[in-house]
Amino acid sequence: MSSPALTQRIVVVGRGLAGALVAWKFWERGCEVHWWGDGSPSASHVAAGMFNPVSFRRIVEVWNAGAHLEEMRRTVLSMEAEWGLEGQLLHDVPVVKVFANEDYRETWDARWEERHGVCQWASMGEEVSGSGMGDVEGPAGIGRVHASGWVDVPKLLAAMAQHMKEHGKLVDATWHVADGVPQGAHAVVDCRGVGAAADLASAGVTINPNHGDVLTLSTPMEGEGRLDTQNHNINNGKWLLPTAVVGGRQHWRLGATYSWHQTKPTPQPDAPYALRTHMAKAFDGPGSEALMSAKLESHEAGLRPASPDRRPTAGPWPGQPEGVLMLNGLGTRGVLVGPAMAKHLVTWWLDGTDLPPEILATRFKSVREKAAGFQN
Repeated sequence: MSSPALTQRIVVVGRGLAGALVAWKFWERGCEVHWWGDGSPSASHVAAGMFNPVSFRRIVEVWNAGAHLEEMRRTVLSMEAEWGLEGQLLHDVPVVKVFANEDYRETWDARWEERHGVCQWASMGEEVSGSGMGDVEGPAGIGRVHASGWVDVPKLLAAMAQHMKEHGKLVDATWHVADGVPQGAHAVVDCRGVGAAADLASAGVTINPNHGDVLTLSTPMEGEGRLDTQNHNINNGKWLLPTAVVGGRQHWRLGATYSWHQTKPTPQPDAPYALRTHMAKAFDGPGSEALMSAKLESHEAGLRPASPDRRPTAGPWPGQPEGVLMLNGLGTRGVLVGPAMAKHLVTWWLDGTDLPPEILATRFKSVREKAAGFQN
């Protein structure tokens, strides 16, 4: 934690979503923020940027869903207002979960009998027939989540970079933890994602690269090949998100794959067919054909930084002097949890508030053992 100061000079390293959010939060507080990066690839630049307060695996609320949704919306809307991008970053799009079988449907509907917290974000199961869901097909039914959507992360990152450039604070530079706090700065925040994995491993923090492929597809707006989801994000274990109409064609993001074995952000050649065939099961005959024949606009891949317990890590960089901070491990829910994590970090550093213990690096036994070794 810092000493109170009117203006602090903060260096934020990493040009992905974590770095953008931390830089923004410090800038909102009146700090002099320098945003460093070395051009390393970031998963944020290919991410679909979806947010969803419901875990479909167990049909429960995700961690701190309400608070994280509130902070996410406040943060992104403030960015839109600052940059004149109203309505261009935050997009509310409901998710339709296509039930895999009757057992899943029963578990879903049981949440309403239990008055489970998930009910505030979603609706009871319904039959597809009569639901007005276009080409969607699901013999066991569907469930809708209304408090969901996506953030245009590439546009957010481009706008943040332009903002920092206009203020003369966008810096092309490489940083490693051994470099410590840059001269003249009060603190440096490491937001390098997977790029920090080797440094963090030396302190006992594990960041696993989780490889994911994402496709951008397009279909005609009318006639043969048209795909209709009534502007819903469709999820059947994979997801299909309607984004924008470009050149008279509907664009979609289709994803994602998950692999712990790929260590480079290289698109995998078998991913397009695997993703299409899986998602095609969520549609009737014409819808399935439309998806399989949709034009492939792009195929991208990235490495998500994932923690062993799927929670982000924020606060002091373990074993380093005061002023060396970190935010990492946002994983697959970076848009939802990232703004709140950045706020926790900034208010802790500037105001001395406590960091939630579940995001401290010291929650890991390996970090505590390393720290004990440093002291001996």
